[in-house]
Amino acid sequence: MADYLASIERAGGIPVEIDAERMADVPALPDTVDAVILTGGGDMDPALYGQAPHALTRMVPAERDQFELAVARMCLTWGLPLLAICRGVQVMNVACGGTLVQDIPSDVREAAPHVDVTTPTACPHVIDVVPGSLLARCLANEHPSLQAVPVNSRHHQAVKEVGSGLRVTARARDGVVEAVEFLTHPFAIGVQWHPENFVQSGEFLGLFSACLSAAAAWRRRRSG
Repeated sequence: MADYLASIERAGGIPVEIDAERMADVPALPDTVDAVILTGGGDMDPALYGQAPHALTRMVPAERDQFELAVARMCLTWGLPLLAICRGVQVMNVACGGTLVQDIPSDVREAAPHVDVTTPTACPHVIDVVPGSLLARCLANEHPSLQAVPVNSRHHQAVKEVGSGLRVTARARDGVVEAVEFLTHPFAIGVQWHPENFVQSGEFLGLFSACLSAAAAWRRRRSG
C-alpha cells in the first residue's frame, strides 16, 4: 500500500484509505473524494461473472468484492475519476458486465510470463498501447513510442470478455488484455500491471498525474 500512497503524493494528491468495512460510505464518495484508485489483491468470486471457480482461483472475502464493485459502478455512473490497478481493472470489467480469464497459464495458449516476484519493478513482458487512447496520452512523456513498453506483472487472471462501455487500450504480445478504459467517462482507466511500484523512477507517474488532473476537473465541476 505504501507505493500507492507515495505515488498519489508525488503526483500532488492527498491519499485517503477507504476499505470494505465502510460500505455505507460508498454513496457519499462523490462528495468526499475527488478520485478513486482501486488497488491490487486476490481473485474475485467467479460467480460474480457467471463462472464456476478454477482450481487455482484464490478468492478474497466477499465483502471486498461487493464493496469494490459498488465503488466502481458509482464512479462510472457519477463520472468520478477512477484508476483501477491489477485486481482493480478486473473489478472494473466485471462491474461493466465483463468476464475474466481465471488462470492465464491454463487458458491462454503460448502465454507470456505474467508473474515475476523477483523485485516489485521486474518487467517480464512488454505491452503495446493503442495510439490516441487516454492511456496513450497518460504514458506519452515516459513512453512516447507506445510500443513494447516494459511492465511489471504479478497476476494470473485478466480481462476476458470486455464489459459494456469499455475498450481495450493495451495488450501483451500473447494477447492478454493489459488495459481498458471507459469510452464515455472523463477519466476511467484500468491497467493490469503495477505502476505504483515505479514511484521512485517516475516511469508511470503520468497515470497518477492524469488522475489528479481529472480529480481537479471533477472538483471544479462539483463546486461550480
